[in-house]
Amino acid sequence: MELRQLKYFAASAEKLNFTEAARMLHVTQSTLSQQIGALEGEIGAKLFERNKHTMYLTDIGKALLPSALHTLREANACIDRMHDVMKLESGEINIGTTLTFSPLLQETVHEFMRQHPQIKLNIVCKTTEELFDMLKHRHVDVVLSFKPLETSKYIESHVIFDSKLCAVMSAEHPLAKERRLTFREMEIFPVCLPAMGTQSRRIVERILPESAVKLNVRLEINDINILLNIVEHSQMLTFLSQATIMNRPNIIGIPIETDDCAMQGSFHIVRGSYMKHAVKAFLKLLCENKSFSMAMLSLLD
Repeated sequence: MELRQLKYFAASAEKLNFTEAARMLHVTQSTLSQQIGALEGEIGAKLFERNKHTMYLTDIGKALLPSALHTLREANACIDRMHDVMKLESGEINIGTTLTFSPLLQETVHEFMRQHPQIKLNIVCKTTEELFDMLKHRHVDVVLSFKPLETSKYIESHVIFDSKLCAVMSAEHPLAKERRLTFREMEIFPVCLPAMGTQSRRIVERILPESAVKLNVRLEINDINILLNIVEHSQMLTFLSQATIMNRPNIIGIPIETDDCAMQGSFHIVRGSYMKHAVKAFLKLLCENKSFSMAMLSLLD
C-alpha cells in the first residue's frame, strides 16, 4: 500500500467522481483508476460502487477512509517538520481567508514576504464553510476569519482580537456624525450588503428581524474592496466589522444600538494538528502588525 494510492483514494472519496478527482490531482483518469484498482487488489475488496449516475463508497471504503486520511495527515506533517528543520529556508504555506477578513492581511503579507523571501505564500479567499472544508482536508494550513457562530468538532479556533459589527459609511454621509445608530435610523438610506455566507451578513440577518425594520437593500456584493469603494463615494451604507475598515481613513464605522454585535477575529486549524513554523511566523506578524491581543503570542512560541 503506497501513500500515492491512499492520496488517490482520499481524493476519489471526496469527489465521488474519478474525472473530478483526477483533475484535482493533475493526473489522467486512467492513472487514477489503475492506482485505485491496485489498492483494491491489495486489500482484496472493492472500495467504490458505481452505476450510470452515481458513485459511492462501499463498507470497506468507508472503513478505510478515516485511516487513509490520518496516514496522509501524518505524512504531510512529517514533510512539514523537515521543512521546519531547514529553518524556513524553503517551502510554502497555504492560507485561507474570508473576504471580510482579507483587508487586514495586506501589511502582514508584505512584511512576511520581506522577511521570508524563500517561503511561497498561497492565499485563497472563500466563505467560512468552504474554507473549513478545505482545512479539514488539509488543502490549507490555517484559516483566518471572524469566528462563526458554530464550529466543526474537527476545527480548533483561537481568537486574535475582538471587534464589533458597525454601520459603515463615508465620512461625508448624513449619519456620519452620529455616535450610535439604530436600524430604524438607517432604513431610509440605500444599503449595500456583504455577500451571503459572511459573518457580517449572518449577524445582520440575526438581528434585523428583532428590530422590525426593512432595510433599503440596493446591492449585494462578495468583493469587499468594491463594497468599500462604493460606500466611500456614495450615500450607501453597509455593515462590517470595525477592524475591516481600520485602513480606510475616508470611511467610518458607527456602533449599532444592540448588544448582539460582537465579532472575534480568529485563526482556525485542524484540532490537534502540527503547525508549521512558517505559519506561526505569519500569525505572529499578523498579531504584531495589527496590535492584537498579546496573550495570543504565547500560543505561537
